[in-house]
Amino acid sequence: MADASHASDSRGRASRYLAVLFDFDGTLTNPGALDFPALRRALGCPPGTLILEYIDALPTEEVRAEKRRILDEFETAAARASVPNDGAEQIVRLLRNRGIQVGILTRNTRASVLTSLANFSSLTERDFGVILTRESGGRPKPAPDGVLAASSVLGVRPAAMLMVGDFVFDIAAGAAAGAATALLTNGRSPPPPGTPTVPVTATPDYTIHTLAEIQRILGL
Repeated sequence: MADASHASDSRGRASRYLAVLFDFDGTLTNPGALDFPALRRALGCPPGTLILEYIDALPTEEVRAEKRRILDEFETAAARASVPNDGAEQIVRLLRNRGIQVGILTRNTRASVLTSLANFSSLTERDFGVILTRESGGRPKPAPDGVLAASSVLGVRPAAMLMVGDFVFDIAAGAAAGAATALLTNGRSPPPPGTPTVPVTATPDYTIHTLAEIQRILGL
């Protein structure tokens, strides 16, 4: 396991967190590239139903393969159109410079992540200690499997990790694994009452409006 002395702020003080695990779409990338309502219509996936789980529950492999093809098409188009979120490249560089490990945990494919990263000016896959996708094995978020896998790869206890994401899946996954969590609002207001949501609830340890606020959480 990593030692707390490996991560410190500019005054040499140890940071409570030794690793930050980021969601990708809408967190490290600017939100809105993927049109979820259009995707759900194309898949025939009802509101309030988890997309990957909906596909996995379909009756035949032929039908599941066709739905995965549609999903891949939407994700690839969104990845090509994506741009870095405000402050994304700067915060990743800052964390790395301060000795804090950085990873990605996403329900997307690795190919879509790499396609999106090609639109970043200063980051590549080599800047991340781990990139876990839906192809990496284990249950996807909101299950804790990916956070626990990242903990193992990075050699950092979950309690010394911060999971950052823009959706309740990220918060639920981090909390279930024993990691601290930060909900990124991207300056948005909460959805109005009655808005269809997924059947997952979780309360973040921190709520932030921009990625730059991670510096405050880590005491940088």
